[in-house]
Amino acid sequence: MSNVKENIELLRRTGRFASEEEFLEEAFRALLDKRPELRTELAVEQYKTGDVSLNRAAEIAGHSPEELKELLRERGIDRNIGFLDDA
Repeated sequence: MSNVKENIELLRRTGRFASEEEFLEEAFRALLDKRPELRTELAVEQYKTGDVSLNRAAEIAGHSPEELKELLRERGIDRNIGFLDDA
């Protein structure tokens, strides 16, 4: 059986995908559609690292900001981001 990289290359050669990156992006979107809980995990991780705002994380997860806040609280995740620093 061929490995995943070989199969990606075979599909790319059909002309359906311009690049491996394009294939991977479509595969990733399909995975998130099939397993929506992964959207939440991705959103939480992006929020924790500061890559996205709470509102954007909620959008990625498919939740309201309030629902995402509750989920974060349940997981013990707290990111206090203030506008002023007492430096």
